[in-house]
Amino acid sequence: MNAWRKVVGCVLVWSAFAVPGAAAQKNDKQAAADNKCNLDFASNDQVNSAHNQMTVLQLSSGKPDDARKKIKAAITALTSKPDYGKAQNARDAVLGQALVEWFDTPGSPAVAPGADLGYPASAGQVDVLAAADSAFSRVENAQPQCADQMGIYRQQPWARLVNQIGPLLNGNKDDSAQVVLNHAITIYRGSPFDYYFQGQLAQRKKDWPAAATAYAKATELSTPELVAKDTSIKAVKEFSEFSAAYAQLQAAQAMSGTQQQAGMKKAADLYRTYLKDNPQGDNVQPAQAGLTLALKASGDTASLAEMWKDMVANPTKYTDAQLFDAGTQAFTAQQYPTAVQLMELGQKANPYLRAGLFNLANAYWKNNQFEKMQPVADTLTKIDPDNPDNYQLLAIAYQGLQKAATDPKQKKALTDSVNTYVTAGDRLPVHVNFTEFTHDGPKYTLKGSMQNTGTKPVTAALNVKFLDKTGQVVTSQSTSVQLAPNETKSFTVNPVGGNIVAYRYDPVKP
Repeated sequence: MNAWRKVVGCVLVWSAFAVPGAAAQKNDKQAAADNKCNLDFASNDQVNSAHNQMTVLQLSSGKPDDARKKIKAAITALTSKPDYGKAQNARDAVLGQALVEWFDTPGSPAVAPGADLGYPASAGQVDVLAAADSAFSRVENAQPQCADQMGIYRQQPWARLVNQIGPLLNGNKDDSAQVVLNHAITIYRGSPFDYYFQGQLAQRKKDWPAAATAYAKATELSTPELVAKDTSIKAVKEFSEFSAAYAQLQAAQAMSGTQQQAGMKKAADLYRTYLKDNPQGDNVQPAQAGLTLALKASGDTASLAEMWKDMVANPTKYTDAQLFDAGTQAFTAQQYPTAVQLMELGQKANPYLRAGLFNLANAYWKNNQFEKMQPVADTLTKIDPDNPDNYQLLAIAYQGLQKAATDPKQKKALTDSVNTYVTAGDRLPVHVNFTEFTHDGPKYTLKGSMQNTGTKPVTAALNVKFLDKTGQVVTSQSTSVQLAPNETKSFTVNPVGGNIVAYRYDPVKP
């Protein structure tokens, strides 16, 4: 029999967000950046000519081959000598623009011989975006007030690149997504989307330290100003805050000794930040569970006790699953009275949550509270009638009551009950086991398996009733599977209902 069942787990849900289109346009932001920057294009004829060519090219929609010829001519003018005097910063800005235009022109290679781009023959191979980044960086270093304007130029290719990454990830083309992301980060490193996607890719490789670092950077770049302007950034920040904590927890679990304690403390701090910033967030439940695990592993029993104390004092702030899970964690920390308190509050919030009731019955068992264990185990056999573990729990409850009984008739009756439920669990023709109960809004997914314990093939019909918090049936779903002797097969049902919090099912009829 499994000793514990998971009510809420540290589940990381993958997500993709729509990324805004290119910002490199002549708009109010561009005009403001231009006014601050004051680059001197006019003092050098070659720079001025190249600047005018790039301005016209950005406004036109000619053939790609013609565009490349103009870009090459501009780059030739901008690389024909080492020093452009007072126009050096303007030269670098236009060179960066020309390289960006090359990259954005259909059919242009991202890495090309320098001579093809207009550089002197001695230039060798040129990584176009890396060269553009270097040119823009020289301007930003020399004239920091030009950073906004250079950022707008950088975003021109970046937006096109970053919008490709989500579809590639959805198509499981991780290697291609990584190549595109590398290009995006090369030219523009100021967006949380860069590191959000970097975290996604590291997470898929289970490179948890890299994922934690990337998500933390995405969170840092999701400034209050950006969050206020863009709901996509707001979603990225929430997801990245949670994911940084989750990834840090996974990384810490691979450590040992004092390193693990320090890693778990960091994970706990990240979970606290997520819960503080997102009290109604999508990942509050797994964050609470992750915080509990991190505190326990870090040895911070004082913080655990404070958290459980608040849950006992203010149970309405927490969900039924959170209360049940906290009780389970308190039990494993040998805080038995607190464990029972928390699980009883969970039962009060949801009397039909199977995993929580199972854990509560176990807690009563270990505390020798058999008079309380018996009705909980009895409920389990009614809502989950084809799971032999539940009958074993009920038999254990009656056995505990039997040992404490002094009246011979009562003792015999309790002994009979022990035998009845041991036999009932052993004689179940089909075993039912549930592995997933999740939802997206009102759409739920319940997964599990059925096993034929007999010697003949059967058709196992399962009728599941989905319940609200009062135990009333919201909707029902049925399924059936053909099972050979001793065969196990999985099943999935997908009910729809806004008030579903639990489920029960009728005994399977083979």
